[in-house]
Amino acid sequence: MSKFLRTAVAFFIAIAVFAGTWLFMQSGHGTAAAAHAAVPAAAARVVPVDSTRCIAQTEWMRAHHMQLLNQWRHDSVREGNRTHVTRDGRMFDKSLNTCLGCHASNPMFCFMCHQYANVKPTCWNCHISPMESNK
Repeated sequence: MSKFLRTAVAFFIAIAVFAGTWLFMQSGHGTAAAAHAAVPAAAARVVPVDSTRCIAQTEWMRAHHMQLLNQWRHDSVREGNRTHVTRDGRMFDKSLNTCLGCHASNPMFCFMCHQYANVKPTCWNCHISPMESNK
């Protein structure tokens, strides 16, 4: 077998594995719907976002928002738990839309701080960024 033919076969196998993996990941494995259905109706009722108060103190959010968002992603996707209850009993949907409900008025809200801190969050790999949604 020629070197070119071996390379071509390896390339097509790699593409097939990538496509299969991507389709498998996109399918959700059937667990997300089952886990979401297991959430009781009372917990599914989410109070609208109170735009006068954040879910936590500003200083805490500045330091820990990525840990919070990562935990929300895990809870929502892996466990089907889409409701965040604050210490004072307020309930919010575990979603970037909860944050953007207040902070989307400035489409550069996230980007200014992340650019200053020289970090590149992966939120916008899956979600539409506020800058794109205003176009």
